Amino acid sequence: MRRLFMMSCAALILFSSTAVRADDGDEGTAAAAGQFRPRPVSNGEPRLAVGVKAGTLGVGFQVGTGLTRRINLRGGANFFNYNDSLTQDGVLYKGTLQLRSVEAKLDLFVIGGFRVTPGLLIYNNNNVTATATVPTGSSITLGGVSYTSNPAEPLHGTASIGFSKFAPTLGIGFGNLLPRSARHWSLSTDIGVAFSDSPAFALGLSGSACVNNGTVCQPATTPSIAANVEAQRVKIQNDIKDFKYYPDVSIMFGWKF
Repeated sequence: MRRLFMMSCAALILFSSTAVRADDGDEGTAAAAGQFRPRPVSNGEPRLAVGVKAGTLGVGFQVGTGLTRRINLRGGANFFNYNDSLTQDGVLYKGTLQLRSVEAKLDLFVIGGFRVTPGLLIYNNNNVTATATVPTGSSITLGGVSYTSNPAEPLHGTASIGFSKFAPTLGIGFGNLLPRSARHWSLSTDIGVAFSDSPAFALGLSGSACVNNGTVCQPATTPSIAANVEAQRVKIQNDIKDFKYYPDVSIMFGWKF
């Protein structure tokens, strides 16, 4: 009987030690498998991209981020200066076109790289400034009345065109500043329009204007002449009123981080 009891105890100890070794082996296998298990891949949208652009609003830069799989938020600033001159109704204008704007846009992708892009010019400082001069002895028409610039005190002044400081924009485009792939670079185009108020035209003249073949000369501040200067200002403002729709066309090269 004692012999049978001893054999039973030995068998129980042997079985227990074998089970422990098997458990240890399973844990080791699991640990080894854990070391080689692929890490989960983030499905978050691209967080940052930058771009440089050139277009009808000037040259500038863009910064963007992905909001959803088909929506990007981006914004940036544009700058440009251009000098030119022209003659209008006997007045020589030497002007500077200054483009300064800050914009924010949403890229809403419809299919592939094609998108609809609403946005805002949250700061619109696009403007034209000019000096106005009437050469000595030259004629000028103000409010339908012809004047001659006084040789002793020629007519001169300033003119400017300004736009609303805030303007919504709408356009379509091709390309994605934040590609949803391993590719980092991108090329995009935009075609749209900025909806601003009609531009405001300002005109001020100094000097002296003559009538009756130059025999009667009066300062430009004389009420009758000043009224005709204002009439001319209104005429020019009416001529440019349709420029409240400004084209927003650009091409952009971007890099996603």
